Amino acid sequence: MEDRRALKTKKLIKKTFLDLLKTNPISKISVSEITRLADIGRGTFYFHYLDVYDLQDKIENEICDDLLMMFDETYKTTADFKLLFFAIIDYISENGELFSLLAVQQASGSHLMQKIRQIFVNKISALIPEKYIEEHHKIRILFVVSGVVGVIDDLVRKGSKVEKEMISHELSKMMSLLEQGKN
Repeated sequence: MEDRRALKTKKLIKKTFLDLLKTNPISKISVSEITRLADIGRGTFYFHYLDVYDLQDKIENEICDDLLMMFDETYKTTADFKLLFFAIIDYISENGELFSLLAVQQASGSHLMQKIRQIFVNKISALIPEKYIEEHHKIRILFVVSGVVGVIDDLVRKGSKVEKEMISHELSKMMSLLEQGKN
C-alpha cells in the first residue's frame, strides 16, 4: 500500500498530465513540462513512471481495473448486463473528460478502447466453460463486445448526453444475442 504522500504526488502528476493533454498531443508533452507545472523534481516523476507513455498506460490500466471490478461485482450479484452497462456508462459519465482525452490520443499510442474490449471479451469468454466454447462462440463474443465498446467509444468521442437507461437497455439487448446464440 502506498503512503498518502506518494498517492498525492501521483494524483498531482496525473492531473498535470491530463491538463496538458487538453491542449497538446502526448508526443508534445515532456517530463520536464509536467514536473515544472506540478512543481516536483524529475526524480520524483521517474520514481513513479518511466516516461509520459508509461504514465498514460498506467492511467488506462487504472480505468481497466475499475471496469473489471465493476464487472465482477455486478456479475457476482446478478447476471443482468443492463445493470453492468448502467454502471459502466455512469463511470464513463463521471470520468467523461478523462475518457475523451484518452480516446482522442488513440493515434498517439492510447489503446484504452482496445484494452476495454479485450477485458470484456476475456471476462465473457470465461463465463463459458472452455470445453463448451467453440470458434463460433468466440466470434459472437468478439462481435457483440466490439459493438458495445464501439458504442461507448462513439459516445465518449462525441460527448453524447443520451439517456443512460436507454443506452444500458439497448446494449443489454445486444448481449442477449450471445445468450440466444449459445448453440
